[in-house]
Amino acid sequence: MNTGHALNIGIIGAARVAVYAMIAPAKDNPRTHVFAIAARNPVRGHAFAAVHGIAKVHATYAALMADPDIDLVYIATPPAFHAENAIAALRAGKHVLVEKPFAMNAVQAAEMVAAAGSAGRRVFEAFHYRHHALWQRITDIVRGGQLGALKAIEAAFHVPIENTPGEFRWDARLGGGALMDLGCYPLQWARVVAGEEPVVTSARMRIVAGVDAETQAELRFPSGLPARISCGMDGESFKAFVNVEGSLGRMSVMNPLAPQMGHLLETRIDGVVRKETVDGPATFAAQLEAVVAALLDGAPFALADDDPIKSMALIDAVRAAAQSA
Repeated sequence: MNTGHALNIGIIGAARVAVYAMIAPAKDNPRTHVFAIAARNPVRGHAFAAVHGIAKVHATYAALMADPDIDLVYIATPPAFHAENAIAALRAGKHVLVEKPFAMNAVQAAEMVAAAGSAGRRVFEAFHYRHHALWQRITDIVRGGQLGALKAIEAAFHVPIENTPGEFRWDARLGGGALMDLGCYPLQWARVVAGEEPVVTSARMRIVAGVDAETQAELRFPSGLPARISCGMDGESFKAFVNVEGSLGRMSVMNPLAPQMGHLLETRIDGVVRKETVDGPATFAAQLEAVVAALLDGAPFALADDDPIKSMALIDAVRAAAQSA
């Protein structure tokens, strides 16, 4: 493995998410350097680079991908452009970190994963939460049998997103909607807790301005374990949680999304209540370090190479169930 230098990172898309998900953690990681950026609007790209101290601005995405000094391309565009940009970067010989949701559907996700295999490169989905130590504690409790046999999972992520001009999350053509932007998290939380892949038994969407402002889904895993999922982006407050019922007790996790911003893990087992928090690096810093360790040290990554396909397939299934309801 290459351990001789820091990873030079090129950013595709001058997006808000790039600031806190890549630029900030890269400044604190000695093995990473945000080397260049390319934006659809070059003027915006230059302005973004000036604000954030990025030395090199490429006029086009293709030029950035062709830059021989770039090791990893981070894609921060709206989801509608993830597949084409990721595949182009992989074919140009770059490793790729793609913002969630990985693609528009499972077909695109499979094409992206296949392109990585053909190029001999890695493509990662930016589910930052998964790299926080809180999730190791969650899985230890579940896999260790402390809750007994699992009986039910409930997971939700709701956050207000203002419908303003240019906000892609309110534009279905760009991959917006609560299911894609928010629901991808509780769907994966349930999959991680259960340790298997579910089917969708029912789903419904509340459509506002052409996108799902709220989605609810009922899942069932091969073991028979049921799960209830919800997400919404036009409510009044932030809500993110995972609740797990077992034959021996219950676990509730408040804010499994970004534990560094405050979280609580509570268990009630055999009548004993325990409340705890789990220390660890912030999720975006932990995610970047996990990518670096995978590429430079050959370390295992928390999400399997085909996880993005499974994640998008479940999103597809929820959407199909809601449309047929």
